[in-house]
Amino acid sequence: MRRRLLLSTCLIALATVLVLGVPLGLVGTALLRQRADMRLERRADEAALRIARAQSRGTPLTFALVDDLLPADEALRVTRSDGRRITLGRLPRGARTEVASGDGGPLSVTLVAPAAAREDDVGIVWLAVAGSGLAALVAAIALASIQARRLAAPLEQLAGRVERLGNPDYDDRPVARQLAEIDQVQQALNDADRRIAGSIRREREFTANVSHQLRTPLTGLRLRLEELHRLADSSDATDEADAALQQVDRLVTTIEHLEAVARHRDDEPGLVDLGALVADHVVAGHWGTRFADAGRRLEVEADAGLPAHVEPESARQILDVLLDNALRHGVGDTTVRTGRAAGWVRIAVGDAGCSLAGTGTTAIFARGVGHGSGIGLAVARELARRAGGDLQLVRGAPTTFEAVFRAAAP
Repeated sequence: MRRRLLLSTCLIALATVLVLGVPLGLVGTALLRQRADMRLERRADEAALRIARAQSRGTPLTFALVDDLLPADEALRVTRSDGRRITLGRLPRGARTEVASGDGGPLSVTLVAPAAAREDDVGIVWLAVAGSGLAALVAAIALASIQARRLAAPLEQLAGRVERLGNPDYDDRPVARQLAEIDQVQQALNDADRRIAGSIRREREFTANVSHQLRTPLTGLRLRLEELHRLADSSDATDEADAALQQVDRLVTTIEHLEAVARHRDDEPGLVDLGALVADHVVAGHWGTRFADAGRRLEVEADAGLPAHVEPESARQILDVLLDNALRHGVGDTTVRTGRAAGWVRIAVGDAGCSLAGTGTTAIFARGVGHGSGIGLAVARELARRAGGDLQLVRGAPTTFEAVFRAAAP
């Protein structure tokens, strides 16, 4: 920012110097040339007057009459009435300037001088203009540096604080003095930080309260299921009790994971073999049985050896959301595929439905959209993005969702 302020000020100063300096130099040059022409004309008139007096006395025309008026590189050209021409002095070489006398009587007297005679002081004028312009530029740069430092320093501090807005290390002390606009922005940021901090605190408290309220009945439910498992009098009853206990444990794990995500405890994603996780979770979650009960088939094409940067619990929850969405809203066979391409590991879940054809991606992942609660896909996408990946609807017909995560070295 300082560089931009300094550059803009210097450009303005340079433009001002050019706009004022160039016309000033041109006017000064014209005035100096006019003065030089007047000096040459006065000398030509003086020489003509002397020559006229000599003619009236019958004195011959010689250089001695005008030697004190002519430098060594100037000459007089005298033209008589009969057309005869007499040159007094040495004619200059190169470019010349000629000034005729205004009063020579019957004689025409012309002063011939080097063209440089009209340019004697022009260089001094342009040197003065250039020096003044350079001094003005130096002064402008110095003042711009001071002003840029005065404006940029508080703005840079303010930008740094904006990056920390909402964090515990946010500093709400004022960053500027005598800059009312920046002070107002700082005050607005402080107010926003207090509101954000209060909102985050309330959300975290609510999350903790919800987690506690859910754990309490789940603990009681687990105790009842353990009692049923102990009292089961058949293998089928024991298996059902085991399955119910697994679901309770899975629900507790999900609650704890979501609470950790809400508190930003797992900013750095873990590392997991995504292919093996998908294959194990489909079996552990009895998804094949659920699809079979619905009269549909679930196929899994998961290759092992696909390490990805994602928390295992996040990957399981994303897979659960996609499978539940396919089971509830899809039709026909459902396929789960894993693969790797261009540094990304993907999970694709597709079915034979086409209900999402022509539907915008933004609407699909918006909260409150759909036949259910409308937050499943939104939560799944948020979990994927927290892990540095993403979740997208890649095809609407047939419906295919794809979650991608950063691949790790195998």
